[in-house]
Amino acid sequence: MGFADWKLDEVETVHRGLLLLGWRADIRSTSDEAAMLSDIASKALEYAAAGQLTPDLIDDLSAKTFEIIASQVMVFDERASMVSGSYKESEFFRYLIPLIDEAALCYYRGYFTSALATLFIVLESYLRKLKGWLPGMPDMSFLDLRTAVKNHPDSEMRDEAEKIISVIYARYNASSPPQFLFNRHGLLHGLRGPQDVDRMNCVKMFLLFDVLCWAEGLERAIVIDEEFSLRCTAYEKASQSRIETTLLSSS
Repeated sequence: MGFADWKLDEVETVHRGLLLLGWRADIRSTSDEAAMLSDIASKALEYAAAGQLTPDLIDDLSAKTFEIIASQVMVFDERASMVSGSYKESEFFRYLIPLIDEAALCYYRGYFTSALATLFIVLESYLRKLKGWLPGMPDMSFLDLRTAVKNHPDSEMRDEAEKIISVIYARYNASSPPQFLFNRHGLLHGLRGPQDVDRMNCVKMFLLFDVLCWAEGLERAIVIDEEFSLRCTAYEKASQSRIETTLLSSS
């Protein structure tokens, strides 16, 4: 059953290694996935201890992690259950469900850049509401957005969310863009690296949303109702348009 069968200190070691790459260990991993993630995390920790965790190595290990984690985070019923359950229960996400659905449908259809741009709108709306911002107030700075998550109770989940958000709002170096930089500035100003990493960044964003829910104190809800069934079916059908995928990949 994956990490559920591991000792706590073993899971924490994997967790520390994956955080160096912008990911996190998760209970959703199968036994095989947990073993692969443990191997990746061990390499990240080993290179970091030796001062050799270079951007190229982070790129390589991040890509390997992504291929494992994407299937956990973005499987149709898992995503539909989180949106229908935890997101809907969230004081800050519940008003953003239509945009979250729009981003998820774009993702499953293969419109990864469109999905990522929409996810940034969701995140910024979430952080503004969390900070207590209202129309007419002075606009929030990037620093305000980055620190808004501190309004959640002190917890490990809050600290993880803060680390990811700090990367999102970092300034993008257009002359030397890391391949897997997760960054709002680069996306919105057209200063970007290879576009195929947008899919990975979408998965990171959905994972961040999950972490934010847990920082609110919400549990991972298992929801099976009419709304869940409708959402799950819509997500699955959105992924079946092969002609659009062919067009996008040929451009």
